[in-house]
Amino acid sequence: MNSFYKNKSITDYVKLIILVIMFLLSFVFKASTGNYILLIVLLLIEYAFKIGFNYINSISYTISNKFYKNILKMLNIINFEFDFLFVYLFFDSIFEFNIKYLVGIIFSILVMSIIFFSFFVSLNLKYEVLTFRMANELDRESILNIYLEGANALKEDGVDQWQGQYVPSFKDVDEHLGVDLYVLEYHKRIVSTACLVEGIDEDYENINGKWNTSLPYISIHKVATSNEYKKQSFGRKMMSYIENFAKRKRMDLRIDTHKDNKKMRNFIISCGYKYTGEVILQGELERLAYDKKVVYV
Repeated sequence: MNSFYKNKSITDYVKLIILVIMFLLSFVFKASTGNYILLIVLLLIEYAFKIGFNYINSISYTISNKFYKNILKMLNIINFEFDFLFVYLFFDSIFEFNIKYLVGIIFSILVMSIIFFSFFVSLNLKYEVLTFRMANELDRESILNIYLEGANALKEDGVDQWQGQYVPSFKDVDEHLGVDLYVLEYHKRIVSTACLVEGIDEDYENINGKWNTSLPYISIHKVATSNEYKKQSFGRKMMSYIENFAKRKRMDLRIDTHKDNKKMRNFIISCGYKYTGEVILQGELERLAYDKKVVYV
């Protein structure tokens, strides 16, 4: 939840209180019926606008930080227009300014701002090149292929991870499908995948070391990127989207890797994670553990 949303919730309550006061004092100030109608219309528009913002906030982890910041800037401008018009109407109902056309001009600007904002958001969502989302049934084969590419790469590097009985299969994919398995798409092609497990990870409860993070947290497992796109830094982009996901959830991040997987160890550290100690997965697999405190928005 961001500061814009918190502040807006507070101002909404204030506006409702002011509206009630205006109705109670209407006989004293003799406010025009038109002002009351316009104020109620404004509140209804704001409510509808707020529903739209809730939707944007719910998918915010799927879009780039730059796009999200631009959305917040535009929301602040529109919110200022709402507040200015509301305050003017409130005082006009008391002092009867009767400034010709001012309300109409401000209201027109407000409507145009909302139309432009809607067009801006829909256009950018349509042409977002990268898409971060939960995996579905249609992604099974693509995800497994990425896992198997990763297993072969580890084998070539002499790392005993995802080998033997632990070679990824459709069973591993289906276990997390629709639950906590996510993918990163580039022009509608899956380029990276990861499992994001929210809540307590039992394997992380007993650590030979000390976590820098506390509850709540998200455990990152089965991170893999297609060999075809590794040189385009999609693995790093995936980690960036995962961090955005954690920010919206207000959770920290934890991850582990094989001690011989030097490439992954260096990659994890380069993404800002700190080494915390060793953990045992599934009662027998020794892994090096890392975590990262997330700066919430």
